[in-house]
Amino acid sequence: MSDYARVEIAQPELKELADAIDDAPGDRLARTKLKHDLEGELRYMERYRELAGDDPIQIGWDANEAEFHAKTKIFSVLADAMEFELGKEEGRAAVARARKRQGDQMGADMAAKVREKGEPLNLDNFFKVFWSYFQWSPKFDTERYFDDEGTMVKYVLRLNCPIGDYLRDNAPDVEFSSNFCDLDEHIALAYNPNIRYSRKRWVPGGYQFSELVWELDAEGVIT
Repeated sequence: MSDYARVEIAQPELKELADAIDDAPGDRLARTKLKHDLEGELRYMERYRELAGDDPIQIGWDANEAEFHAKTKIFSVLADAMEFELGKEEGRAAVARARKRQGDQMGADMAAKVREKGEPLNLDNFFKVFWSYFQWSPKFDTERYFDDEGTMVKYVLRLNCPIGDYLRDNAPDVEFSSNFCDLDEHIALAYNPNIRYSRKRWVPGGYQFSELVWELDAEGVIT
């Protein structure tokens, strides 16, 4: 944290609980876990529920859990059908291409909206447009890191995920789930290919909550 000129932690207590979890992802997208700490994850989630209990977006997110499950089931049925009709390898590749096209279009549209205003493709502007697309997604537990020039260079988001819950409990494997969740990375890279996206924790990979990270050094900002 000392490498940043300024840090904005929305929920210091939750960050402390998350940082204390003794686990380790198997890769940058947390598809597997090299070390488990279920007790630590549950401690975090218990306190998250207490603190976010009055957050209106979180309330709506939780209230629509059944709808999220139903929509994710539709994705799963269609993705499974592609594998059945085309064979597992080609069917899954087709789903991956479709999701990437979707993300590429969304990210390009976001970049175009920012450019129309004559503004740079930085993280600040990324999230202004990103959250206008995903207004229904919780933004309760976040971290924002800034450099000496006041440019945001890192954004961290932690949240529970009913979509991930469904995939964790029903998807055949994590690669199947990635075709759904990797949309975030496709959007980011289409907006600005210099963004580094990773997941420290990911519900479909077996975690109780997701922890998503976007990073973009000032030199990578496109003007």
